[in-house]
Amino acid sequence: MSLLLALLMTSTAPAADGQLLRLTKLYADICLNSFPDDKAVEAMMVARGARELSKSDVKVTMLDDPARAWDLNDGGATLWIEYPPFHACSVRWSAPDIGNMDAYRAIAKTYEGAIGGFVPIDPMDDDQGDIHVHAVGETRTLPDKTTESLFVFDQRITDPKRRAAGETGFTVRFVHQYAPPEPPTTN
Repeated sequence: MSLLLALLMTSTAPAADGQLLRLTKLYADICLNSFPDDKAVEAMMVARGARELSKSDVKVTMLDDPARAWDLNDGGATLWIEYPPFHACSVRWSAPDIGNMDAYRAIAKTYEGAIGGFVPIDPMDDDQGDIHVHAVGETRTLPDKTTESLFVFDQRITDPKRRAAGETGFTVRFVHQYAPPEPPTTN
């Protein structure tokens, strides 16, 4: 996997694509190779000189869910750990467009192929106020009925006035998540 990423990282790409490649590699290094070991992730953030976000900054995004986040010093990119019951590691950033997702698809395919059992998740689309959220990914069910999933989320402003004022970019996040079993349904 690292050879593939090294080749992708050396391609000549615009700045936004360069950031996408760097953050894809970071996601692979931290969220796929070190997570779910929270202490290892925290140590990597310290070693990279990332600045931890304040609890109040984290609360804006995570509300009451337990989490930590770091500014990666890469054009507003952040790394997040959400603590159980939904245990997740994610890399998030804003970009003028979604960009070329080939590097992400390659690392996800390699990770999922090495483990096996992943199946596609139905794409999700949801409007939250004037923000549209789109997600795609793959999941597998573990023996204890928890799930492991890899997701790509993108969100954009849909309000015409805000878009006319220049809010036309996307927020992108790569997520590696372990989720508790679905509660049984009762009829």
